[in-house]
Amino acid sequence: MSQMVDEHGTLVGTANPFPGLRPFKIEESHLFFGREGQSDEVLLKLSKSRFVGVIGPSGSGKSSFIYCGVLPILYGGFLTDASPNWEVVVTRPGAGPIDNLAESLLKTVKDYNAADVEDKKIKRTIVSTLLRSSSLGLVEAIQQSRRKEDINYLILVDQFEELFRFKDGTDPNSVNESLAFINLLMEAVNYEDSPIYVAITMRSDFIGECAQFPELTRKINDSHYLIPQMTRDQKRRAIEGPVAVGNAKITPRLTQQLLNDLGDNPDQLPILQHALMRTWSYWAKYRDYEDEPVDLKHYEAIGTMSEALSMHANEAYDELDEEQQRICEILFKAITEKRGENFGIRRPTRLNEIASIADVSEADVVAVLEKFREPGRSLLTPAYGIELGSKSMIDISHESLMRIWVRLKNWVDDESEAVQMYLRLAEAAGQYQVGKAGLWRPPDLQLALNWQAKHKPTLVWGQRYHPAFERTMIFLEYSKKEFDTEQRIKELEAKRKLQRARVTAIVFGTLAGIALIAFVYAFMQQAEAKRQADLAKLNEARALENEAKAVEAQKIAEVERDKADAARKIAEDAQLAEAEQRKKAEENERRAKEQEEEALRQKGFAEENAIAARKAEGEAKVNEKLANENAAKAERERYLALAKAMAIKSKELGNDLNLEGLVAQQAYKFNKKYGGYEFNSDVYGGLYTALKNWGDPLTKSLEAHTNGAARALETHGKGNHIYSGGSDGKLIRWNYAGGQWVAEKLVDKQGEYLFFSIDTSPDGNWLAAGGLYPANRDANYAELYDLRNSSAPAKKIPGFKSNIENIHFTPDGTGFYARDNS
Repeated sequence: MSQMVDEHGTLVGTANPFPGLRPFKIEESHLFFGREGQSDEVLLKLSKSRFVGVIGPSGSGKSSFIYCGVLPILYGGFLTDASPNWEVVVTRPGAGPIDNLAESLLKTVKDYNAADVEDKKIKRTIVSTLLRSSSLGLVEAIQQSRRKEDINYLILVDQFEELFRFKDGTDPNSVNESLAFINLLMEAVNYEDSPIYVAITMRSDFIGECAQFPELTRKINDSHYLIPQMTRDQKRRAIEGPVAVGNAKITPRLTQQLLNDLGDNPDQLPILQHALMRTWSYWAKYRDYEDEPVDLKHYEAIGTMSEALSMHANEAYDELDEEQQRICEILFKAITEKRGENFGIRRPTRLNEIASIADVSEADVVAVLEKFREPGRSLLTPAYGIELGSKSMIDISHESLMRIWVRLKNWVDDESEAVQMYLRLAEAAGQYQVGKAGLWRPPDLQLALNWQAKHKPTLVWGQRYHPAFERTMIFLEYSKKEFDTEQRIKELEAKRKLQRARVTAIVFGTLAGIALIAFVYAFMQQAEAKRQADLAKLNEARALENEAKAVEAQKIAEVERDKADAARKIAEDAQLAEAEQRKKAEENERRAKEQEEEALRQKGFAEENAIAARKAEGEAKVNEKLANENAAKAERERYLALAKAMAIKSKELGNDLNLEGLVAQQAYKFNKKYGGYEFNSDVYGGLYTALKNWGDPLTKSLEAHTNGAARALETHGKGNHIYSGGSDGKLIRWNYAGGQWVAEKLVDKQGEYLFFSIDTSPDGNWLAAGGLYPANRDANYAELYDLRNSSAPAKKIPGFKSNIENIHFTPDGTGFYARDNS
């Protein structure tokens, strides 16, 4: 048999009959052996209830059994009470069960597969919206796409446990989508007028999750098939059957070894399929001759079942460059998790989250993924050929990879330790925040710092395990800073202690030397002869010792000199800094003084301006007052001039006595009102002329004094009297009676006294007279007369040394004052 082998070790024209970790496909049913006769019971349950749940442990071959055991019989038309025409819609819940169901429904439509990307997106959106519109969305979607009336639809939900594994319990939308997806399936099964059947495959350890959906629970209880464990003969057929289909042979000893290695654990079936796939590939590439059977040496070459998967994964890992290997480690740590001592579980994670944890692009992650899901490997899901997107859930194809791949086991352990350290840190940070714990110190601090340096945790990674990532990292940073500060303080203290110890050692060394010298000297006194020899040796030892001490002293001196130099430099720097600060202070002080002087100068300017303003204001007021006074004076002078002119004019109006009198009177009023001279001759001349023309008695001459000697005249309002005095020595009282003034001589001192001034008291009872006593001017006097008793002699008031020109009573009449010309 001549066959060619390609670069992957696969026979050209004879494909590898073993799928590896992935399940068998429907087109590989001719390679599926070991479960013959088990499909009938499943079909019977499906026919009866239109629903069946194929349940079994991980790795028991549930998906392969459905694809290669049930579906071929279904397509053959062997289902009772149903049309022989079937349309099988295969879907997996993944992270978006309804969207994935819509995609699977559309793949059964021919024009969808031929459409471009944009049209496919539109069609998916339409079908997804229809499915979400009501619980009968699946029925309506199938009715709209149904090509013939006699077509039955089987909705095969493979890996049904993904509905629970990929569900985010904290996301209400995720919980609601799971419920909506199950309602679509249950309503479709219960809808009598629709030929829709539903089959699911699910791991038995998720059966408890179904209890939260009552209708699903009832359906599973009524119609489920627990896939049985394969017997040893069935396992043998599963090994030898595909080899025979591949037109090859397998030695009985290899079959026996495989069965022994497989044991009774159904979880090992995928490991068996993977080991057979690898053994076949190795045999096809390295067999010694054409008809050589697949033997034990080929099986051992790939590492047997115990190491084949690990070696295969290492091959994929070794094909990566250094950066891709780093991404690979982060990827597998993200999708796995350690529970308990030696119990690892899968942790499906979205592609975009893995990229964020690794701090790389999604394309970089996809490049690594392709190495592990390419044909012949299938170590990761989604399977090869399924397009990856940001929300694609990345998962390992089988839990056995975590147990067998040594590198992954180490990664899982390392990740578990990292998570434990992170959680410890997060808890300590929380306790520290509320004041219930302190900052970390060695050895915990050093372990945490080592963890941080090794794992370089990111925000996305940390929040997968504890939300307070930023607080945790700040706590670690504060702990490190606090410890570093304490260490620096301790180092400085240790240096000071070492310095003190050195000084102490020098002092005690010196004392020891002195004591040794004293001892040697005493010993030399006791042994004179021996002393000379010992002295030489002692001197030699002393020289060496002194040399060592000198060297040590020199070192100490150098250290002290260095310290002194350092201290001097520090002092010089401090002096320079002080000088600079003093210079700046002096400069600031100088500027402050300048600013103060400028402020004072400005203040002086302001005060001067204020004084000048006040002075100007005062001058303005003075000038205003002066102007008002000048104006008043000018007005006064004008009216006085007018009064004088009117008085003079009145004398010219003798032909009109009334007008003459009015003008003369007004002239008098103007003169009096505007402060004219009281005895203005023009004013009184006008009055006199007017009164004289009227023939008024006042204008008549009162003649009683000799030769015009009248010198003083006084009137009083209380009586119709006029008093006059003259240089002829007479005092006369003029009484108005009968229209005439009659003279009454009160005093006649002719030659004895001359009267120059007289005045009456306000009450009219007294008259004071002053003048000159000719006989003795220096013995001059004034006289006071009682007008109520004219015969009473006058009272003389001496003390004047010259003639008295003015004499006046005080306003209250209690006294008078007189002025002489001395």
